Amino acid sequence: MTNPFFLVMLFFLVSTEGEIRIPEIPPAFPDTQQHTLNGDSHSAPKPQAFPAGKKTLPQVRSYTPARNMSDSAGWLLERMSVSDSPELRMRAAEAWPLSESDARGVQEIVEGLSDPDSMVRTGARQRLSEQNKALVFSYAMRTMVGGTIEEVKSLDAALPHLGATLGSYMTETLRTELETPQHRRIAAYCLGRMGMHNATEALAAHLWSQDTDLARACVDALALLLPPDSTPYWLELLEHSEPYFKTQAVRALAILGDPKSFDALKRIVLGETHPELQQEALRCISGYPPGMLYPVLIEIMEKNENLRAEAYRMLRGRTGLDLGWRPGPWREWLNTAAAGPTPPLVPSP
Repeated sequence: MTNPFFLVMLFFLVSTEGEIRIPEIPPAFPDTQQHTLNGDSHSAPKPQAFPAGKKTLPQVRSYTPARNMSDSAGWLLERMSVSDSPELRMRAAEAWPLSESDARGVQEIVEGLSDPDSMVRTGARQRLSEQNKALVFSYAMRTMVGGTIEEVKSLDAALPHLGATLGSYMTETLRTELETPQHRRIAAYCLGRMGMHNATEALAAHLWSQDTDLARACVDALALLLPPDSTPYWLELLEHSEPYFKTQAVRALAILGDPKSFDALKRIVLGETHPELQQEALRCISGYPPGMLYPVLIEIMEKNENLRAEAYRMLRGRTGLDLGWRPGPWREWLNTAAAGPTPPLVPSP
């Protein structure tokens, strides 16, 4: 049975205005014009606030991304590349992204620098002069770090022709302590291969570095350059604690062949200093001219028993004589040869 109260309430609601009213919700911001359910109304434009004493807003400068780079890293590299700091410019050049087309273009030029045909080499040098040096440096560094064996070989063969392009970049890379040790070692190697004699001081500054690998790279590069004024560096390296550095110093001094170098090598082979280097020092001077070599070999036979047999073998091979193991006959022979032929008793007419 239907509840009478329910029927009365239903009749009352239907008889009011024929519709159910929804109570209005008060607006959160009374000053703002409200949207109605039956139409679209637009809010009035808000007044613009101007700075004191100004009737117009300042214009905003337009901004064009650097080199069409939209990312912040590209913008930073662009700013670094035009910085007054050589260190920042070198870092930017090294990190600058190379597109595949750029890399292929530089690689083609690099391969052409060592082509057997002179016309190809000339064309490659011309094209290289038109390239951005920072781009070539970036390619060289990235190839040395992660290139294929063939790419590295091609670049290594072209390095002697790249001194004018990469010399200053590699020198700054070596000098910059912010660079990674690997990059600094690569820079040292490239400076040696490119024949950059003006980088001698930069290389010599790291011969005694606590980074032994970097010091080795600089020693090897300096050994490739062998500038005439590098004798003091090699004389100092004879006192290095690492045998590798001493050996490189002996070889360099033997090639330089100036009086100070020869005196140092002579002291070594006579047993006065560095007995562990005697065999190497003797081998290095074995190609010296007779006037320098024979007196040293005979003096070795007189003073150094450890090298006497080797000195005797070298004397016999160079002179074609066999005067025995004793140094006396060799000394007499040398004195006679130095005195020259005896003048005749009666002058010839």
